[in-house]
Amino acid sequence: MALQQAQEHMLTSPDGTRLWAASNGNTSKPAIVFVHGLSCTALGWDRQFADAGLQRAFHLVRYEMRGHARSGKPLDEDGYASRKIADDFRTVCEAFGVVKPFLCGWSLGAAIVVDVVTAFGPDYLSGIVYVGGPIVALHYLPQFRHPVMDELFPIITSLTSDDLSDGGERFVDSCVARPLSFEEKLSFMGGFLMQPRAARYWSIKRDQDHTVWEATARPLPVIIIQGEEDLHCVYDVMIGIARRVYDNVEVKMMSGIGHSPHIESPEETNRAIEAWVMKVVAA
Repeated sequence: MALQQAQEHMLTSPDGTRLWAASNGNTSKPAIVFVHGLSCTALGWDRQFADAGLQRAFHLVRYEMRGHARSGKPLDEDGYASRKIADDFRTVCEAFGVVKPFLCGWSLGAAIVVDVVTAFGPDYLSGIVYVGGPIVALHYLPQFRHPVMDELFPIITSLTSDDLSDGGERFVDSCVARPLSFEEKLSFMGGFLMQPRAARYWSIKRDQDHTVWEATARPLPVIIIQGEEDLHCVYDVMIGIARRVYDNVEVKMMSGIGHSPHIESPEETNRAIEAWVMKVVAA
């Protein structure tokens, strides 16, 4: 068994943007690359990276998207071009020797699938784990954005808003069905507040062509792990879009869980990820 000590690296994407990335687990097993959500950090995956079952079964990799946390934070629109987003993902994969990973995307992190498939084709991935109100494509976000987020989005993506801290706190609170501990809420708020407004704006407002993904991603196997109390996503609409794009979509609904299944119910989420990925690999 090739279990490795946790590794952290500061990588450099082709355009010069620095990327924080880390890995642990079994390097002889299939790789899962975890991508966090808007204004969050890779700390959101701590419960997955500490899970003994996932460590034994998979090579676990996570990174912080450009514009977030410890990674570089371009302030202009060009810094968030789709190809650059895809190059970030490939830079991380190549740094850890990962080939054909599963991509596990939470919320905004799920949209990376579109960039990767557009740039490198669907064969670059082995499958997709969508967690917690995934933004399957930025193009479709207005169709399944929850009314709570319709109210918050203008505040948290404003370049001039004076009530940003209040909006940030409401955004963090909306990520879970039951309140976070104060310590964990501060961790979420730290990720939000260390992000420049322009980085947040372009992370969600950037151009993303969905047409290549929609035309070619059909064969990719998909699981959606979704909380029934999600205040970010009208999930029946999102699931309908996913089923229109992909041939093979499995859905796991979680009662009493909000936008963050991997944080709110990590054991159930981890076992669902483990079982599904192993099933896909075995097939």
